[in-house]
Amino acid sequence: MPRFFRERAFTSALLAQAVNRFVSLGEEGAVKELSDLAVGDGFGYRNGFSVNVRIGLLCRVLFEPRDDEPIRAPYYGWLDALGSMGLPPVFPSASWTNISRYWPLYPVAHSGSTYFVLSEGYSFEGFGGPEKPRDYIAYCQKHGVFRKTPLHVPTRAEALRDAAALRRSKSWKAIKWKDSGEGYSFDAGSDGYAWSFIQEQAESIPIR
Repeated sequence: MPRFFRERAFTSALLAQAVNRFVSLGEEGAVKELSDLAVGDGFGYRNGFSVNVRIGLLCRVLFEPRDDEPIRAPYYGWLDALGSMGLPPVFPSASWTNISRYWPLYPVAHSGSTYFVLSEGYSFEGFGGPEKPRDYIAYCQKHGVFRKTPLHVPTRAEALRDAAALRRSKSWKAIKWKDSGEGYSFDAGSDGYAWSFIQEQAESIPIR
């Protein structure tokens, strides 16, 4: 089992290695193994992290759009400390349409040859709890195409370069860290916490 599903801390290299592990299994084998990994119907915490959330993160990269319509993010709730992209439940559903223009793999980001997780700390508000991992896998199978080619596993230098490019990008600059509107307001401070989480995914890759 990939370290991405065994350890709380992870790097962009471990994320890529996990994706490649499931690509090597093929769609049928990957779907079965990911479904078997699911822990209950909620977030499924184990070893200090949510296994179910990480299943959703892997699916964002394992499945590619079947057409021009991007695959939606899993319905896991509101991502903490990610500004307007946290998608609080009070935001209109059209928010996903706007966000997908900048972040088609949300809450994963692709910069250069590296994939980063923007955040994995979800808060859920609403009835029924977060989406079940098996339901999201089924959605991805229906609306996406299973990846056939493995990812490049980035070196530390490559990931640091790609992280810096991500922070300079229009997509990153489009995030609102403070916002208000009809019936809602939020103040996520600055991008410091979110950025340190991304930077750590690059800096923690062993030098080789």
